[in-house]
Amino acid sequence: MSPYQFVSARDAVGLMTAWAARPDGPPDLLVDYLSQHLDESPPEFKLAAAVELVMGMTTLCGALLVLREHESGVGPQGTLSELALHYVQE
Repeated sequence: MSPYQFVSARDAVGLMTAWAARPDGPPDLLVDYLSQHLDESPPEFKLAAAVELVMGMTTLCGALLVLREHESGVGPQGTLSELALHYVQE
């Protein structure tokens, strides 16, 4: 993993940690984390900072898929299929 990917994934873990503190409650911590993350960037780099966070979330999701495969034997495609079926039923 490159240093860039490492920092993006670390920021994504921070974002998800804020969400996990209150997944069903008011998103105050999540909004605060996002605001702080974006406010640290100069105005002309805010879009780049948001894209970096999205890329970090992608890296984090991929790592979680691999972790699930190691723990349960269900591959990434199987997990994604299960999630797709879950969200189609909602």
